[in-house]
Amino acid sequence: MKINAIMLIKDHVDIVEEALLYAMKFCHRIYIYDNHSTDGSWELVNEMASRFKELVIFGQTDEPSNRGLLNRIYNRYHNEYTNEDWWYVLHPDELLSESPQGDLKSALLANKNAMNVWVARFYLTNQEVTEFESENVNASIVKRRKYYSVNKSEPRFFTNDPVRKWEESSLSRIPAWATSVSKDFVVSRSYPMRTPQQVEKLANKPMALNDYPCASSLNEYQGDGHFIVGKSVKLRALLARIRGAFLKKLGIRVSATANTVKHNVTTTKPV
Repeated sequence: MKINAIMLIKDHVDIVEEALLYAMKFCHRIYIYDNHSTDGSWELVNEMASRFKELVIFGQTDEPSNRGLLNRIYNRYHNEYTNEDWWYVLHPDELLSESPQGDLKSALLANKNAMNVWVARFYLTNQEVTEFESENVNASIVKRRKYYSVNKSEPRFFTNDPVRKWEESSLSRIPAWATSVSKDFVVSRSYPMRTPQQVEKLANKPMALNDYPCASSLNEYQGDGHFIVGKSVKLRALLARIRGAFLKKLGIRVSATANTVKHNVTTTKPV
């Protein structure tokens, strides 16, 4: 069983190296597509690819990121792998909480072809903003951002099909035929808000200090592989499961949705 990752990057020079080095621990290959980066990301990933055989540069494009760009990578390489191999949609600003290998092997044995992740989004708090100028930006993002909230689950893993392609007109997170979802999942530690500038870009407005969340309103990650999923998130996931099962009975294909929820999620190999 091989795990291959697909990554689309756009101006992630401050974190993409850490994300790639972490994912290389369990990925056979990581295929990288650059979406017109201008901050040095393109040069960085090319330099890394010259040192690591696991990294494959797919190319560079200035097309909108919602045009099925990831689909192209899968369609180019899927016939090189078997139906026991997996694909992982890897974001350039995330690190999984543990290796997914064990859960993916179990999913294969259960005849599943997709697996979800819980997205633990880490925030820049108001206290961290006041201390940002003295922050060691060369330290791991895991050590610099401690406060998170799990607000959703997303399908990120799907099995390879040597014959079927992923329709490039499809905007689904994974191929539409990957609907048999494993009951297991891992946690994705997501870090889109690493600097005040990135927070303002996401918010599309200037941010005052009181616009940033307080640490007390979030969960503090202790580095022990333990994450908390709120009740509203569980309810949304449950409703998505019910809807998915109903549509499947009607013969309507749906994108993969969360297949299980737990209030307290503990991974087996905390990092």
